[in-house]
Amino acid sequence: MKDLFKKSIKGKRLSLDEFESLFAELVIVKNGLESLESIDISHLRPTLSAILIYGIQTDNQKQEVIKFIDWINQPEGNPEWTACLDELIGRIFGDIQINRIGGLLEKINLQKSLTDVQDKKELVSSLNDNRLSGLYENKVDELGIEFNVNLLPFKLEVLDPRIVTVKPGKANEMHRHAHETVFIFLKGRGKVIVDNYENEVGPGDFAVIPRWCIHQSVNLGTEDLVFLAVADFGITGKSFTGDYLKTARLKKV
Repeated sequence: MKDLFKKSIKGKRLSLDEFESLFAELVIVKNGLESLESIDISHLRPTLSAILIYGIQTDNQKQEVIKFIDWINQPEGNPEWTACLDELIGRIFGDIQINRIGGLLEKINLQKSLTDVQDKKELVSSLNDNRLSGLYENKVDELGIEFNVNLLPFKLEVLDPRIVTVKPGKANEMHRHAHETVFIFLKGRGKVIVDNYENEVGPGDFAVIPRWCIHQSVNLGTEDLVFLAVADFGITGKSFTGDYLKTARLKKV
């Protein structure tokens, strides 16, 4: 995970709060290495406490940790660290991920029902449901793009079901994203492009969209192509470091 952490720092993919919190703790570590005064390690996440302990072992390790902290502030080049510090650096990325999705993992393991409705009808929906909410639409005539996306009215934490409608003779954007998805086709006739593969689809067909594949849905018929897209956006949207929507949409909204 050390490479993912370095990539996140160099690409400025952490949120401002995440970076400021991390750097504040690293300053505590640096002060502890450079000063004979004691520091309060209760303000450090366990991984940074381990990095501090690593740094006080020898002068070489101390200088290595200080150089690492300075690199965080000005991440230029691709420095190499000893195997031990590399492993600890990788754990920082793990700490960040746990902070992002730890609450969700806790709920999963509590084994408690999350049903939170006032009426049984809140547990079902349909294509004509007036509770469907518009999420995104795009039309680019020169690229043959015209489609819209609506959210289903369900309170979910991991799954993210959406109704996608592609206009006749048009397509949605050729794009890729971190979440994996299953398409369930409800109306119309079209094809799904996944990397170098194409399959024609119609009502009753399913299509899988693996993570990070280049994909596109094309309407081959004379009526709307409508499908339900069920993705794990609720977890990938939290855990992906960087501008998540930039990876999945052609335009800003």
